[in-house]
Amino acid sequence: MSQFQFVMVLLSIIIGLGVTDLLSNISRQIKLRATVTFSWLQSSLVLFVFVALLQQWWESWGLQTVDHWNFGTMLLMLAGPVGLYVASHLLFPQRIEDSDLEGYYFDNAKAFWLLGASVVIVSTLFRPIGFGMALIDPDNAASVFLLLACLTLAFVRNRLFHKIVFPIVFLAMLLDLFVFNPNI
Repeated sequence: MSQFQFVMVLLSIIIGLGVTDLLSNISRQIKLRATVTFSWLQSSLVLFVFVALLQQWWESWGLQTVDHWNFGTMLLMLAGPVGLYVASHLLFPQRIEDSDLEGYYFDNAKAFWLLGASVVIVSTLFRPIGFGMALIDPDNAASVFLLLACLTLAFVRNRLFHKIVFPIVFLAMLLDLFVFNPNI
């Protein structure tokens, strides 16, 4: 087993836990749909985190050529998926029965988006710090936009602003993934 394969096992487990948490909560939401006030914003955010988890896993394939890993580098690599796992857990209330998911989103938006900003920072800095790769890279341009968007969404409480800006952020992430970086 190579060092990359060894590290990928733990990364895959953490990403799998995040995906499992999202899917479990979606099924709970469907089962209890009669008592839950649906929110397209919260549902879109669930899809956003799901795609972000898959993106972390997808892009990690590019690390297979790295020969040397150390504990610090592994921790940096895992910080993004761990943050996304925590974010996936923040998307749903502990008790979903009789929940207003849009109200829940806005009650937790600051914590969620600050966590998102920290995931963007760690995920962007991981390769330059861990492997000495360039920080100024065209692939990191989307990270600057995403970081600014996360920080703005964390501190602006206006509901209409979130309903306009978040879809733009989601579209930007999808464009980055499917147009600019579709291959591993």
